[in-house]
Amino acid sequence: MSNLVVLEGSGVISALGCGVKPNLQGLRKGLGLYHRVDLSGFNEVVSVPYLPVGIGQNSGAEERTHQLIDSVLEEVFSNTNISAEHKLSMPIFIGSSSYGIGLGEELYRNALISDISAIPLPLDGFTQVSKHLRRRHQMLGADYAFNTACTASANALLSAIKSIQQGHHPYALVLGIEAYNATTLSGFYGLQLLSGEQMRPFDKQRNGLVLGEGCAALLLKASVKSNQKLIFCGGASGCDTFSVSSSNPNGSSIAEVMHKALADSNVSTKDILAIKAHGTATLLNDEGEAAAMRQVFDSVPDFFSLKSYIGHTLGGCGAIETALMAACLESQLLPISAGFREADKHLAITPTTTPGIATSGHYMLNFFGFGGNNCSLIIKLPPHSKQSCLHA
Repeated sequence: MSNLVVLEGSGVISALGCGVKPNLQGLRKGLGLYHRVDLSGFNEVVSVPYLPVGIGQNSGAEERTHQLIDSVLEEVFSNTNISAEHKLSMPIFIGSSSYGIGLGEELYRNALISDISAIPLPLDGFTQVSKHLRRRHQMLGADYAFNTACTASANALLSAIKSIQQGHHPYALVLGIEAYNATTLSGFYGLQLLSGEQMRPFDKQRNGLVLGEGCAALLLKASVKSNQKLIFCGGASGCDTFSVSSSNPNGSSIAEVMHKALADSNVSTKDILAIKAHGTATLLNDEGEAAAMRQVFDSVPDFFSLKSYIGHTLGGCGAIETALMAACLESQLLPISAGFREADKHLAITPTTTPGIATSGHYMLNFFGFGGNNCSLIIKLPPHSKQSCLHA
């Protein structure tokens, strides 16, 4: 019999605020605060919307990354009773798209001052996070770095779940992070995937995504019973080779991962009460995701995207959006899909536009990555689950 995996604690920072409670309040009130960022290196003046966090704006890239990590870890460990021994030895599963790219940009700019042939992005950055965890937080357990585009921290979370279910560890920490860097923002602009305004997932007038930054930490624990805490039931991950950039827009590969996640969790489609969609507001992503939901469910449950609130946090979105979803469920809130105004008849389904009441039962969390990597997770809100500190 596999172990039950529960959410022991979480910490999050996003454009909505620093901490679980401010983020929950932001989800109740509406959108995050959109900023505009000027990009250099193009033939014309380029200004794009962006959703940054509210700390460390004047810090260097490495210091700012560390500030994001420290913020969420402080929240996690101040609200849990994990022993020093377990904190020291538990494994860490890290997911990000950028890791140390921001630091690499700084090093490159500084090197160019004296060396015109300086190497761009002169470090991989995969160990930047784990080194900080060891030095600052004395966390010496095995660390695993995931870099599967937008599913990075979702796959990190799935791996942590399996590690505990199979009895390898009593605890695991999942960390998802995405900090600002010009390379990523310029790349998405060059791919013509950025909106010039607000994100509108699943809307007829959707015209692209808005990037954001943030960080979240999820502390998972093995348990023989839920103790009224959120349960991670299981999930599935798969990689679609349809193209180098996306999954098949007919939704078949996405639907396959959703079916596998349900089977892995021993849950039927009728058990799913609502879906946290990936919902990037790009034409093909929303088309493929909507098609997949229609293929999997005879009657598609309520669904919504969180990205209009916090932006697309890329590799960090698995952990960040799971932390937000957990806060919503434990406060009995089903948020709306912000930014939605007009139904797209070609999608044949529409996201929620009025807040709902979350009840005990199963929920699906979907994450689909650039390059066709897809991940679907199933979580369960047990009866009478609540954490009074989350109520706003």
